[in-house]
Amino acid sequence: MDKRVLLGCIAALSVLLLGGMAAQLAGSDGGGSQILSSPLGRVPIGDVLMVLLAMAVGGAIARRKFRAIAVLMVLIVWLAILTVLVAMIAPDSPPPMASLPAMLKYNGAAIVLTLFAAWLGATLGETLANRRNKTAAS
Repeated sequence: MDKRVLLGCIAALSVLLLGGMAAQLAGSDGGGSQILSSPLGRVPIGDVLMVLLAMAVGGAIARRKFRAIAVLMVLIVWLAILTVLVAMIAPDSPPPMASLPAMLKYNGAAIVLTLFAAWLGATLGETLANRRNKTAAS
């Protein structure tokens, strides 16, 4: 793996972590203010935008070959989240969290949109970095 790509991964994960901590300190409780309900599930707009920003930073640092890695990083985060949720299933769990299919249905739109945001952010970051390099070279 190229050093720039590794630095992009570290930067993207750092922005995700720091963004989550900043939102927590600012009092964002994940309540209804930033969550849209759709027929396909709930969509946490703040989280989607944070993924977009984080992967744009990572893509700008990596400059190339970051799109697939960005999507893979977000997929790994979602797999970790779902693994923890499945481990916590209890007989008295609420309906959206009673089984893995129910969790996937409840979080499906959020999963798809954050994966798309990761790809889009990485693409934007790579494009901006490459434009800046072309401008600086000429």
